[in-house]
Amino acid sequence: MKKKEIFKILCYWGILLAVFSCSGKKSEPVQETADEDSLISIEDTVVNYATIVAVGDVMVHRWQMQRAYNAADSSFDFTSSFKYVKPIIEDADFAIGNLETTFAGKNQGRTNAVYGYSCFPYFNAPEAMAVALKHTGFDLFSTANNHSLDTKISGLCHTLDILDSVGLYHVGTYRNLQESDSSCIIPINGIKVGFMGCTNSLNGNTLKSADAFSIDEFRKQDSAKVAILCEKIKKLKEDGADAVIAIVHFGEEYQRKPNRRQKQTVKAFAEAGADVILGSHPHILQNLEWGTHTKEGKEKNVLVAYSMGNFISSQIQRDSILKDVGAILKFRIKKSREGIAIDQLSVMPTYSYWNSHEIGVVPLIKAYHDLISYPCLTQRGRRDIKNSKQQTIDVLTSTLKNQYEIDTVSGFINFSQEPQHLAP
Repeated sequence: MKKKEIFKILCYWGILLAVFSCSGKKSEPVQETADEDSLISIEDTVVNYATIVAVGDVMVHRWQMQRAYNAADSSFDFTSSFKYVKPIIEDADFAIGNLETTFAGKNQGRTNAVYGYSCFPYFNAPEAMAVALKHTGFDLFSTANNHSLDTKISGLCHTLDILDSVGLYHVGTYRNLQESDSSCIIPINGIKVGFMGCTNSLNGNTLKSADAFSIDEFRKQDSAKVAILCEKIKKLKEDGADAVIAIVHFGEEYQRKPNRRQKQTVKAFAEAGADVILGSHPHILQNLEWGTHTKEGKEKNVLVAYSMGNFISSQIQRDSILKDVGAILKFRIKKSREGIAIDQLSVMPTYSYWNSHEIGVVPLIKAYHDLISYPCLTQRGRRDIKNSKQQTIDVLTSTLKNQYEIDTVSGFINFSQEPQHLAP
């Protein structure tokens, strides 16, 4: 190669080196060959996922307390009740439920008949249940339901103190106006999720005007109160929530299908901006559905679970009413440059079993196919699981047109679907 050619090549590479090494700064492009719209930033390529599980009613009756009680030191331990579902709960990025009891403290309830605590009609459970729920992997509970005032305002406030002490988030009831006005938005794997809890019943109890802020409620389907709750949902979005989950205590007890008022509430909350609506109160399962609603003139998808049944309680099956069957709903929120979507959806039916030393929860379908792994089940428990399996599957799949697959190993019903985009 001639010296002149070598010299030209060295000069060429010297110029390129100078361009890319000036003071550590990014170099300007030599030619603007692409317009700005074609340049994709790193942020545009990031995809975030948050897997959330949700359960229905957490109740504590006398029979649970009797089995959890240790006479030697007058303590309670409920942790064994959840040993069979703990791996599912703690494996999720975030776990939520409805707390249908208060934690007012020993001998602080309206009645104190069970070791200083009480159950129906005025629930006041040992604080050890809060410890067990945290140990199981739960993160947040709605405390707004028809039993919120079972131990009056003082018990409502002490319940929140106990949840705070064990590290559980809570929505739906409040100790002061500042708490009531604040937005509960929790970052989960880079996705900001807003939460709201509310109830349409207080069992006939009323709040003094000075305490009206204490519970997010819409008794008797009061349209003005529904409007206030819709504004709370809108505020969650305005304050930066990528997705909003509303935990709603509504419907009629032991009714297999949602009623007209439930559907009206779902429509109002969805149009206000709720993306997932989780129902409780009927104490039995009601159907899941994907609803399409209009927000600001655009259609949006909303995931609705009208009732997730009893997660744990001492209620049992009678006359084909499956009060001991609940569900763990599992869904994954995806955040990408295309927006917010739910791209995975599953549900695990559960069964509350009884034996001489505990009342606990097992995965229903998994136990049906693998009874030997669940020595906790009595003959009655095995019979109830057998009798309730198909009815439970039928309810949970009745209104979802998507194909589903039953995984007998995990116990989940997995729905196959395209990602459902939430925000318009």
